[in-house]
Amino acid sequence: MKRDVKLQKKVYIILLFVLLLAGVSQLTRSKLVLTSTVNEQTHEQYQAIKEDYLAMNLEQSLPASTHQDYCLAYDSEDELSVRIKDNTERVLGYMQQPYSTIDLDATSLQVQNCQAVLLTASVDSVEYEIPAILDFIENGGYLFWMRSDNPSDAFINIHRKLGIVNFEYLQGKYGITLTSNVLINQAGARYEGDFIYNDVLPVELDEEVELLATTTDQNPLMWRKQFGEGAFMVFNGSNLSGKDARGLIAGGISLLAPDYIYPIFNTKLFYIDDFPAPIPQGIDALIYQEYKMDIPTFFHDIWWPQMLKAASNFNVKYTAVAIQTYGDQVKQPFTSLGDEELHNVIRYGREVLKSGGEIGVHGYNHQSLQMNQEIADYFGYKRWETIEDMEVSIETMLNYLEQAFPRYSMMSYVPPSNVLDSEGRRALVSAWPNLAVIASLYMPDQFNRSYVQEFEMGEDGVLDMPRTTSGYFDTDYNRWVEANAISSIGVFSHFIHPDDLLDEERGRRQTWKSLYEDFEELLTRLHTTYPWLRSLTSSEAAISVADQLQSGMVVSKEGNTLQVTTATTLDEHYFILRTDKKIGNMQHCTIQKIDKGVFLVKATSNDFSMELGR
Repeated sequence: MKRDVKLQKKVYIILLFVLLLAGVSQLTRSKLVLTSTVNEQTHEQYQAIKEDYLAMNLEQSLPASTHQDYCLAYDSEDELSVRIKDNTERVLGYMQQPYSTIDLDATSLQVQNCQAVLLTASVDSVEYEIPAILDFIENGGYLFWMRSDNPSDAFINIHRKLGIVNFEYLQGKYGITLTSNVLINQAGARYEGDFIYNDVLPVELDEEVELLATTTDQNPLMWRKQFGEGAFMVFNGSNLSGKDARGLIAGGISLLAPDYIYPIFNTKLFYIDDFPAPIPQGIDALIYQEYKMDIPTFFHDIWWPQMLKAASNFNVKYTAVAIQTYGDQVKQPFTSLGDEELHNVIRYGREVLKSGGEIGVHGYNHQSLQMNQEIADYFGYKRWETIEDMEVSIETMLNYLEQAFPRYSMMSYVPPSNVLDSEGRRALVSAWPNLAVIASLYMPDQFNRSYVQEFEMGEDGVLDMPRTTSGYFDTDYNRWVEANAISSIGVFSHFIHPDDLLDEERGRRQTWKSLYEDFEELLTRLHTTYPWLRSLTSSEAAISVADQLQSGMVVSKEGNTLQVTTATTLDEHYFILRTDKKIGNMQHCTIQKIDKGVFLVKATSNDFSMELGR
């Protein structure tokens, strides 16, 4: 009898222990665990910068620049000239270089008013100004000739000054080989493919030319030629009109004159679209063959742990943008899903936050917030009929995430399929007071369906902060866009989807083991090539980007001291300095060499300076 009592007592103890374990397990899954997760400081800091930006308070406090403007000379009757001019204006804006535009179809070029000349038109457009231009350069001026044309009398008169010994007529050529670091850390890189096309003059150059790039068949494409006290920069092609060539423009400008400094955002961003989100059920043949798991088990036990491992190994912070349902409902009322899906959001989202990442919003569902039937049909989506329905869907999603992450302020939005129209943006701003960032695409698509952005603040106070590349594996095109974006603005912004590996095109039907190896190779190359990039979340980067966009910059040089003044509100901001001189005493900044003659400057005050050896 006593034995039975002891047995019953042990059973009760075991049952009590099991119940306690279940309670702890449930608590760890519960949203209550996350009530202490807050990002109030980030939100408040962004709001303060946004208010300054919209009031235009900061840049107005800068002293007047003593430098003359860069003269951006173009021909309004020449389509290519206008496109290169427009692209160059963006680059100069990001580099915070004061400039004036000169329409050569309406007026002549007065070089005496220029710090340097950026010529996007044919040399014929300045035929009568060539003597003045040569005198300007010989006495310490600079000219960047940004496109090629078939030889003319004006070209023949100046070609030897450009470093050209012999030439033929224009030929179409693909690809580029970088014989210098005109793109940072890209000396020796070779890019092939039809995404780089130029109309090029086959030329032979003299021995005094500094060759910066060639076509892949070794025809000179970009070079610098010293002339007297100044210099020519020549781009012997036609593709500086594209956003994917902005690094070449920035590199050409920064190598044209000595000791050149310009600001960068210095951000490394990594988005996971559609995560956390409902995970597809069932079996995928490749996954089952490799792991003997269904899809949800694979994502929980294999994919996500390895993604966290990659983030830790390569200093990556994920901005995960969540979705509630893959349904196609575009009319209210919108309902929230059950506890099991909410627990999945909590489970994965908690680990995103624990790893230093951020939770953002992809949408209530994957129906892009836009009202164009043709675009909806292309993606197989439904068209939203009213802005109010969009607003209610956004509010429903925010309330859903509030259950999962109490006191956590969602600040970043990624549009499904990178599609958004003006009505969709209005709905977002109206329904989401804490919205800080919309992150769509930097590069345009050929059909103009995507929401393509620049890095800029909208009048609604929401920051456009586009992504530049995507995918688990390297491609020549992605590396080219990446190299140009990092060289011009110091941004790597990349995105993937969890289900890329389930898609034949996006995953190339590789096994996950093979795809993950490709992913690690991409991150290894990025970390090796650009170890200085700051790993940030979307909202963290928004603070730096918004502040820099309005901070302005004034540069002066007294003797061998380079002095920079900005109007930033942050404790630190970043610049690229190109110089072949030895750097001496530094005030309120630190300097890190990142390439031959290229330095990352971290400034810790609005006024900073450095001595440059002679």
